[in-house]
Amino acid sequence: MAIQGEVRSGHARAALIVAALFVAVRLIVLALGQRFDADNLTSWMQIADLALLREHLWRTLWYLHSQPPLFNLMIGLALRAGPAGFPWVIGVIYAIVTLGGILAVQALVRDLTGRPRLAFIVAAWLCVSPAVLLFSQKLYYDGLVPWLLCMALWGIHAGLARRSAGWLFFGFAALATTTLLRSMIHPALFVAVLAIALLAGAGLRRRVALAAALPAMAIGAVMLKNVVVFGSTALSSWAPLNVDHTTVDRLPLATRVAMIRDGRLSRFAVVQGFSPPPVYLAMLPPIPPTGEPSLDNLRKSTGEDNWNHILYTKIGAARTRDAMVGLAADPGGFAGVLATSLYHFNRPPSEFKGLERNRAVIAPWERAANAIVGLQPAAWLGRTDDPARTAAPLMQISLTALAGLLLFVAFGVSVCVRLIALLRARALANMAPALAIEAVLLLLGGWVIAISSSFDVWENNRARFDIGPVLTIGAVICAVRLYDRWRARRQTGQSS
Repeated sequence: MAIQGEVRSGHARAALIVAALFVAVRLIVLALGQRFDADNLTSWMQIADLALLREHLWRTLWYLHSQPPLFNLMIGLALRAGPAGFPWVIGVIYAIVTLGGILAVQALVRDLTGRPRLAFIVAAWLCVSPAVLLFSQKLYYDGLVPWLLCMALWGIHAGLARRSAGWLFFGFAALATTTLLRSMIHPALFVAVLAIALLAGAGLRRRVALAAALPAMAIGAVMLKNVVVFGSTALSSWAPLNVDHTTVDRLPLATRVAMIRDGRLSRFAVVQGFSPPPVYLAMLPPIPPTGEPSLDNLRKSTGEDNWNHILYTKIGAARTRDAMVGLAADPGGFAGVLATSLYHFNRPPSEFKGLERNRAVIAPWERAANAIVGLQPAAWLGRTDDPARTAAPLMQISLTALAGLLLFVAFGVSVCVRLIALLRARALANMAPALAIEAVLLLLGGWVIAISSSFDVWENNRARFDIGPVLTIGAVICAVRLYDRWRARRQTGQSS
């Protein structure tokens, strides 16, 4: 018992050091001039009309179909603090979630590799990483997603390992929060994670089910609302437009026009999937007003296009069919899209657009980190925003990111091999908790890689940030196991 107490004390001390480092780094960048950047508050298409969020928050969320509701709920509540207080309120939320996620990464790496010092190094790097510093100070939901996913992983892992309903509830609540924040984290993932936890929860399956019940009900309530109001369970009405973006939109205009004449594509295929309301309304019969401003207005009160217009709920079926036809018509083109997506996936997330203001404050550190830690050739030749820096594509790839992705793939193969062995032995219901959390790591990482590569394309380094900590955990596990095998073989060879 005394040894266990010392171990726990050591773990707590390491976590406190990481937290202190996190706070110290934040104070330093604050002194240097970094501030929470919300300059996209009026322009970002994911954010609803600010006037409606201020004056009719709950009604606006009820009629929100373009996105899951939590991001706009957070913004709407923070707007109550006023223009001066808003960035500070949001900044504190982002900082707390980021720190919680970093501590979850530390605990997961520690438990899954048995190497506390390595876990500390990984967590310490996340505290100073330029990408983390930038995304945690920008009004993108990407500043929250990776850390909520890691807290979900830790909660489920701790719940299964310690047989704790409280930790299980924390994990499933964090996963549900991510689902209702970012549409890429699909409700199907929640169901799959729950299934894995039930398989690994021998003796506590009732507790697993009860812990997941309330978070599942929250997701289900939003989906039910969307069925009642819009006739669809989808958390985002933009899903068909995302698929169009990488399939039918890539076809030459003349080809699309010919396929429309042949009846293979809808009349909408002549325009880009993500076209603003006036473009689609000109191609539709008159739509009766709903009486709800967030659904009827062509523009927000700030003059930006209203991407939550009711028309997007009416064109989804046709645009989905267009995407499938476009994919079948040019599978080679889609393969090229995937290759382009994976290229951008391995570029440093700190180079993502919209981060320029705060990136300028830490430009020397961002360049040094991408060059030395990220092993990005272009970073050795200039800063990210230097127009004279080489634009050669291969020079933009982070070799460290690419190596991490390959290690995660190897990690995934090893997980699949063990799962198949259990399945053949008909022992899947006896899955160990450690294997279960590795299966969840693979599920989340693989899902985001597949979805982001299919839809995000030129913005895919942002998706890399969304799933980066999950990939890092899997890659570190794989690297440790490879090292252990190499060392064991070396020792065996020396002894013989």
